[in-house]
Amino acid sequence: MNKTISVLFATTILTAPALADQLRVVVDIPPIHGIVDGVLGSNASITTLIGSGIDPHNYTMKPSHAAAVSEADLIVLIGEALTPSLVEKLPSLASNAKIIELAEVPNVHLIAYEDAHEKHEDDDDHHDDHKDHNHDADHDDHAQEGHDEHNHGDAHHDDHDEDNGHVGHDHSGVDPHMWLDIDNANVWAHVIAKSASELTPEMIPNVNANLASFELSLTNIKSEMQTLVAKPYSVSHDAFGYLEESFGIDHPQAVTNGMGLRPSPSDMANLRGQIETTPPACMIIDPNDHTALAYALAEEYSIKTVEFSQLGEIVEGENAYLTLMQGAVAALKTCFQ
Repeated sequence: MNKTISVLFATTILTAPALADQLRVVVDIPPIHGIVDGVLGSNASITTLIGSGIDPHNYTMKPSHAAAVSEADLIVLIGEALTPSLVEKLPSLASNAKIIELAEVPNVHLIAYEDAHEKHEDDDDHHDDHKDHNHDADHDDHAQEGHDEHNHGDAHHDDHDEDNGHVGHDHSGVDPHMWLDIDNANVWAHVIAKSASELTPEMIPNVNANLASFELSLTNIKSEMQTLVAKPYSVSHDAFGYLEESFGIDHPQAVTNGMGLRPSPSDMANLRGQIETTPPACMIIDPNDHTALAYALAEEYSIKTVEFSQLGEIVEGENAYLTLMQGAVAALKTCFQ
């Protein structure tokens, strides 16, 4: 019987009541909500569009979401790699909002799927050839200085394909799970602070203070992560490339690929071979992924399991993004014990 340890968080998708002097901000997923809240705090009313049980890649906008987008002052989202349908609708729905497409921000660290998420047959390859951008960009301590946000027009999304009944993307694109890189969160925090301060200059002192505190917390989490002594491990969803590369952790064995698509019979056979050759210290299971398949495999090989959601799914309370990343540290610590 495998031992299961949960590192999970409450799931709530809410829109904070807007005050007269608050910016109306719309974000795509909970981790981005956490970063925006960490920087803007009470200066913003944040609406999160995508929560538990919703596949961001195939997100369908609700009328209430369309209304929130049309009324927003600022929209912050990963971009086409994660939510192609949302990016496509923004130019017509959000004509009056500033839009920050985080994947396009200068100095963000990006991993290409062909480098980070090879087929399971190539799982012994690590991250030496990743396409990435500069991690060590200099950031000014003041919100009114930083990177420019991007405003995007119509985008074409012709790279969908069918795989075992699921709609997915061509893996020649960018791995969209870039929020799991703390350095990216730091870059984005500066961009968000700059944009918000331009929209509402009177909030600059408060935003600068939030930004400094957020940066310090990111530094502390990164320092803690760097003390980990990694062991081979498995994951239910191959979504941890950014986390692994940031902290020098070996690429894990994965049950499903980066888009969460079910493995083929040959993939499963290859994965079983990897587990038998290199028994993992644990399997980290994303509760939003194909948990039955992952748990069955863990049970078969008596692998300890640790649950961790890479989306985080927290939008309430302070420090949600920091809590998410602390959860990542806790999950890996539990795994490597």
